[in-house]
Amino acid sequence: MDLKLFKQAVGAFPSGVTVITVRTAKGEDHGMTASAFTSLSLEPPLILVCVQKKNTSYDLLRDAGAFAVNILAANQEEQSNRFADRLCDRNGEWQVWPEDRDKFADLQFRRGLQSGGAALIHGSVAHLECRLHSLLPGGDHGIFIGQVETCHWNGREDPLLYVNGQYGRLA
Repeated sequence: MDLKLFKQAVGAFPSGVTVITVRTAKGEDHGMTASAFTSLSLEPPLILVCVQKKNTSYDLLRDAGAFAVNILAANQEEQSNRFADRLCDRNGEWQVWPEDRDKFADLQFRRGLQSGGAALIHGSVAHLECRLHSLLPGGDHGIFIGQVETCHWNGREDPLLYVNGQYGRLA
């Protein structure tokens, strides 16, 4: 199996862009950009997000038991990049963010009430506050299934899209 070809093939499938946020028991904020997100069930309301096991957010999401999904708006590329582990510069080269940077510095957000105080990013298309329903194995990722406790939708903005390694917008 050619993994590079596999990555290109699945990258051709457009997805929305989310930032998954969690607040630890110690009151620390953490977040990560995720496009491997989808709704799963209406009854009960379930979503799923896939998180790489080596990502620091993996253990934090598992241990916190609650998290928020921020569905980013078309004008929120900066927020997506802020929470990504790597950043593609203008020449197509991947840069690695420093580990100790504060992703929440100067970020406008409010605290979720049903997600353990996770950050709800200002300007997002929607916020889903979730309780961890279950965690399933998925190769080098974990499949976090969240039961949606509260949903906020602004009803105005188009979502930020990601396809073929680039951001996109609805036409």
